[in-house]
Amino acid sequence: MVLPVVVMLSACGGGAEGGDDPNAEAAAALYDAHPLHVRDATLVPEGSESGTYSELVTVRYSAEVRATTELDKPECLDASNRWGDLDGVQGAPASVAAYEWSEGAVSHMLVQLDEGTAAEALAARPPESCAAYTATYEDGTTSDYGVSDLEEVPEIGDESRAYAIEVSSAEEDSRMFSIMYRNGGLVGTTSILGQGALEDYEEMLVEFSEAAVERQDRMLG
Repeated sequence: MVLPVVVMLSACGGGAEGGDDPNAEAAAALYDAHPLHVRDATLVPEGSESGTYSELVTVRYSAEVRATTELDKPECLDASNRWGDLDGVQGAPASVAAYEWSEGAVSHMLVQLDEGTAAEALAARPPESCAAYTATYEDGTTSDYGVSDLEEVPEIGDESRAYAIEVSSAEEDSRMFSIMYRNGGLVGTTSILGQGALEDYEEMLVEFSEAAVERQDRMLG
């Protein structure tokens, strides 16, 4: 499944706090490597978080939602995020940044892996059957999902793939467009959520991802 709209593009945590996390320093460096702004999309520190991937509020909440959700096609669990369960990802340093943007909601995730695992993450794709499926939540409400590859989006970093997720429920219809890319051992995902079509967001999606790679190279070496 795909996360509910509120969780797809915002972490409920607050900034890059360390605590007892052994990945605190590396995760804080990833947080600093997010773009501060692209066009009029501006970083929202209170909507961002850093730490070990499996301990991020966003990741933990998604696990809770998955545990209480039934799919008509069980193979589509985490259809757009199948790489998250790979060995080496769960314990990796990670950071999620949320951005205010007048035309939609923007988020950017960074996970620090070795290059082999990063390449494996990019290769993890949903089954063809996940082009359309239905999720039933704990409260009995349902959403119809559609996941498709975007073939015409330019390549980002060392390799990338782009995809669209359409969500339809009784309350609203929404679309999320994402680019997942590899920059050495870094895996990044840029996502835009809104009501518009791909042509409304493609330029920003690519421009933001290119700016993210440029900042990573500058900040992380």
